Amino acid sequence: MDSINACFISYRHTGADSQQFVQAFIHELKRQLQLWLPNAPVYFDEKGLKVGDQFNEELAFELCRSACMVMFFLPLHFDINHPYCAREYKAMLELEKQRLGAGVADLQNKGLIFPVVYRGADDLPEEIKTCRHYLNFEHLIHERDFKRRECHQELYALSKQISDRYRALTNAGLIQAEPCKSFKFPDLEAIRPWLEGISPIKAFAMPGH
Repeated sequence: MDSINACFISYRHTGADSQQFVQAFIHELKRQLQLWLPNAPVYFDEKGLKVGDQFNEELAFELCRSACMVMFFLPLHFDINHPYCAREYKAMLELEKQRLGAGVADLQNKGLIFPVVYRGADDLPEEIKTCRHYLNFEHLIHERDFKRRECHQELYALSKQISDRYRALTNAGLIQAEPCKSFKFPDLEAIRPWLEGISPIKAFAMPGH
């Protein structure tokens, strides 16, 4: 069986500067996770999707065979004009519902989505604020700040939670590579009303429309 990802990193590709921040975060998280799960990969899309690209089926497969999702949140994470992260989030919600509904004792009251806010806590949807604990790193101003002792402590705790989810899910046989090959992200039209309601910037209006 293909290896199971410790986690899937969901983040908005907004340019080289934001890429440096998220890569610094991922680097430190991976260092912590390797102590718990030395053979479990951390998946993140380094290249990013471009305008006109089809939504990559590989991303859906990789998300499905991940124990959980780490959502690196910036203000436009949920953007109606760039809905990729929103589709990843909705897909993970469905996986979470299926996996937590299996009745595994070690997963009782345990979510599979971990929000990490780097900027824009005020833009975090209420459905996340009110139901999930999230890490708030808004006080960090440079990518090297992820090397601070207090950040390491936070990432240690996060890596432990990811490890616990990974072990519970794999021991219960709830992640299988074969079914994941047919896993799909939700269609944009299906989530459009929800996304329009939480998107901080409304959809682009075409001239004459």
